[in-house]
Amino acid sequence: MRKRQILAKPDTKVRLLRSAEELFVAHGIDAVSMREINRHAGQRNASSLHYHFKSLINLLEALIDWRMPPVDQRRVTLMQSYAMAPQDERLQRLAEAVVLPLAETIAETGPPNLWVRLHARIYQTDSFDFAATFHAKAYDRGLLLVRKAMRQLHPDAPRLSLDQRLMLAVRLAVYALADWQRGVLPRQSLVAVDDFEVFLGNLLGMIGAALTAPLPLPSMDVADAAVSAPPALTKRSAGSAASRRCQQGATKG
Repeated sequence: MRKRQILAKPDTKVRLLRSAEELFVAHGIDAVSMREINRHAGQRNASSLHYHFKSLINLLEALIDWRMPPVDQRRVTLMQSYAMAPQDERLQRLAEAVVLPLAETIAETGPPNLWVRLHARIYQTDSFDFAATFHAKAYDRGLLLVRKAMRQLHPDAPRLSLDQRLMLAVRLAVYALADWQRGVLPRQSLVAVDDFEVFLGNLLGMIGAALTAPLPLPSMDVADAAVSAPPALTKRSAGSAASRRCQQGATKG
């Protein structure tokens, strides 16, 4: 895969990518300058980053191109095994397809893979349309298979409610795993969090439960929104009146 090829040849471009990832994760995307990334990567040529990536947006897209293909391919593979799983195991397999491709990046050997932490930082950045980029590059193939399976399991449920539930499950996985990788959970809670297998088992259980929890009763507004919603799972709907109403309904479910 592309990531393995890049890791095998740590050239200037990869040093810049790794430096950008480390700085974005540590300080936030909007708080890091192109000059800082150049300096962190040990580049004497001040225009090196601009030469390779031209702009911050292109740099973020290159980071996604670097980290996301193996994650999406792993999801696709897990969903292929889902199709052959016994009926009573399928919901657990859906939770695994959401969580494991992200969790496995933390356990990689070699230089740290900070994708889940960068993913969380991207969620916090308003200046970058992550959803559009993610979808345009077809890095949502695995999640679209998860969505299809959820719709088959709940054929009468409002599609918008199912899509939002999957979106929330992904975000929960990203933020929880990012907090684990940051090492902040023991300091920010009164619960011992020192065994990754136990932590991961709990995360899988919570997301599996979330995917099976009763759905809010569809109102006319939610049903209408589901019909008019864009087909792509990753299209943004935050801020719309329909989204706010659905969020309010979800708190009652």
